[in-house]
Amino acid sequence: MLTILIVEDELRPARALQRLLLSERPDAQVVAHLESIADAVAWLPAHPAPDLILMDIHLSDGSSFEIFRRVEVTSPVIFITAYDEHALEAFQVNGIDYLLKPIGRESLQRGLHKFEALQRHYTSTVAPTAGALPGLPALLRTMQQLSSAPAHPSSWLVPHKNKLLPIAAADVAHFVIRHGAVHLTTLEGQQYPLDSSLEELEAQADPQQFFRANRQVLFARASVVALEPYSNSRMLVHLQPPAPESVIVPKLRVTELRRWVSAG
Repeated sequence: MLTILIVEDELRPARALQRLLLSERPDAQVVAHLESIADAVAWLPAHPAPDLILMDIHLSDGSSFEIFRRVEVTSPVIFITAYDEHALEAFQVNGIDYLLKPIGRESLQRGLHKFEALQRHYTSTVAPTAGALPGLPALLRTMQQLSSAPAHPSSWLVPHKNKLLPIAAADVAHFVIRHGAVHLTTLEGQQYPLDSSLEELEAQADPQQFFRANRQVLFARASVVALEPYSNSRMLVHLQPPAPESVIVPKLRVTELRRWVSAG
């Protein structure tokens, strides 16, 4: 039996994906539907690894790539997103395919066929060593061990008056989306527009020093002045310099935020 984990923060697309999946593979079993990074980080170490994970990149509490930084994932992953800008990063973790929303029957079939072909090949050709996982999971684990993840950047280049200025990571207060574009603000209050997306910056930034508050804000530990309880169990973060709008962390990430601030 093929066991599948779905990680998707929107209920309707998750149900549609499950219906489509079971129509293509009636013998498959969806072992769980998780809605957030926090859910996945808690669930994965506590349960047997599924044969396959279908994972949305954009979750309610941030980019799903954060999951791979926080827990070991041994299952192959088919990533799902409405954008095509994360393909390279998807294949740097456990990604074996990359499906764009809305997901149709044909694209899902291609992804499943690719998974099954890889599984057959590596089950028959990879001899498991002592303590290793058999087949495709073993290959993914080996690739993770051998791959050298790029270091977190010590600075970012920002355009300024027909030049590119290096801004040290230690001098960054926050990245904020304003008017559809990302702006970097330094601890001294200087602001610069960037061409990168917030997801790209989050993937590059040191998670010990930067925290993704919500879909609009990624802030540095050095900019945090205070935390203030907010309505519906959320948390208001006071930054210096202040962000253009209130920085509110959703309920699902408040515990993680408290740990992150305390660890500093």
